[in-house]
Amino acid sequence: MGKRSVLSPRAVRKLDVARATISAGMGVIAIEPKSKRPDTRFSPQGSKSATDDVTQVRSWLLDDPKINLAATVRETPFLVIDIDGPDGEDALAKLGPLPSTRQTQTRDGRHLFFRHHGKVKGSRIGFSPKLDLIVSGYVLLPESLHPEGGRYKSHAFDAPIADLPHAAIKAINAGKKDDRVPQQTGGISAGHRDNRLTSLAGAFRRQGFEAEVIDTALQAVNEAHCRPPLSETQVGKIVRSVTRYNPEDDGLFEAMSNVTPREVDFLWEPFFVRGAINLLEGDPNVGKTYLLCEIAAAISAGRGLPDQEESEPRNVLFMSAEDDPETTLVRRLMRMGADLKRITFSTKFFRLEEEALGWIEKHIADKQVELLILDPLLAYMQGGIDMNKANETRPFMARLAELAKAKNVTIIALRHLTKGEKDKAIFRGLGSIDITASARSAVLIGEHPEEPGVRAMVHIKHNLSERGRTQLYELTGGDRAKGKVPRVTWRGGSDLGPDDFLRQPGKPGRPDTVISDAKDFLKRALAGQARPIKAVLAEGEKRGHSARTLRRAAQDLGVVSEHRSWKLAKMSL
Repeated sequence: MGKRSVLSPRAVRKLDVARATISAGMGVIAIEPKSKRPDTRFSPQGSKSATDDVTQVRSWLLDDPKINLAATVRETPFLVIDIDGPDGEDALAKLGPLPSTRQTQTRDGRHLFFRHHGKVKGSRIGFSPKLDLIVSGYVLLPESLHPEGGRYKSHAFDAPIADLPHAAIKAINAGKKDDRVPQQTGGISAGHRDNRLTSLAGAFRRQGFEAEVIDTALQAVNEAHCRPPLSETQVGKIVRSVTRYNPEDDGLFEAMSNVTPREVDFLWEPFFVRGAINLLEGDPNVGKTYLLCEIAAAISAGRGLPDQEESEPRNVLFMSAEDDPETTLVRRLMRMGADLKRITFSTKFFRLEEEALGWIEKHIADKQVELLILDPLLAYMQGGIDMNKANETRPFMARLAELAKAKNVTIIALRHLTKGEKDKAIFRGLGSIDITASARSAVLIGEHPEEPGVRAMVHIKHNLSERGRTQLYELTGGDRAKGKVPRVTWRGGSDLGPDDFLRQPGKPGRPDTVISDAKDFLKRALAGQARPIKAVLAEGEKRGHSARTLRRAAQDLGVVSEHRSWKLAKMSL
């Protein structure tokens, strides 16, 4: 498709906003659609690529009308006050009376534009609760779409930009960093200061912030949280180290000679790999969360799972967006013998944005968590991500994998299945195939095709090991009338394979002679009588038919399973 020649009505409004921004003396950069990150197609160096050419902005919008636009205040006489909610408005009032000025309505508050004529040096991220001062970065313009939904708006974005009163400038410049950032109990100890600040700086850099903004933020965190604080020179050194390359170039290439081989370790061998993302998939109501509770209980109590020995009790972080801890999770965990003191959970739901990932990393380090459960994964994806688009899911999954590796924690993420049929079990997970690609191991939970009430845990992806033997289990001892929760009872191994759970009768194409031969065998073996499934499989294997092939043939024939026996349906006779 060639470049458009006419702008859409919304793109025209975006261009009008850009024209008003440039006329005031600010630059404009392109931002990825539904994002706050610079779009490197048009603004490869972020704020440094800012343009004052309206024709260039129009060309961007003709190429991609969905991009967001941002105003840059770097090296201009302007600043933006970013206010979020009632707390931000309360903090704004402390700066004194402010004149009417150009403003943008944001998702949670507003942006106010002021001239400061160079009298305010450096951005103040977290100047007060829910109030930031942007002096050297950029802010999204009206008509931009927020990553979590909702558009930035303005009733008159060509309104004059007022001078920031002297009293407000004085209050800003007199503000102490210790007052800007809430104190944190315990703080960051001496052995962790460099790593934590470098991690924060990297997170800011990946989001496109300039060195000056990152330095301001790190200095504030250092003084408020580090015990004792690093010197300003040391913090500046961290900032220079992180920002000396473009974000996309930082650490991009390395020599293999510098790589230290690492042994693969498992939480439960070979199903769940330590220091990596693992998936647990299945249809609704098949008992996926029960199995997660069984795994969490076993890890917390040091109890061995099938084919595993007992171990030292370990800590678990169980994050569930679907089940209530009081009415559901704790009752199941108690029933399964968990050490509840070793299992923590999130008291509020939050998506795994960069700040939230920092909270989790700290919790994992503080509590020495070895297993992180996300139930379900897609609920915790960062706002604005389309789960079906690889280019959007890939960065999130890569960041989650970084966390797993850095903390050597096993992540088990639950994922539901699509409703449509797939050729392979590994492709049935909801969302982009890149989600599966990011995992080092994946298991599928399904109902046993011949034994009602029996569940099977099937290893469908195994990058770092041989495929594990399918494990069977039942939910036993439950009594809904008496409020008694069932428990997981393991039934042992099985030869069921990943594709034994796919039902695709009547597929077009050339007949499969192997399946055809297996069907003929079953017709003879089951002629006129029902027979135990194990006996049929054993006889078939002696005649060269694998158990998997026989099960596929049985599905195609419509063989009926009753009391662990097979019999031919009338139409197959």
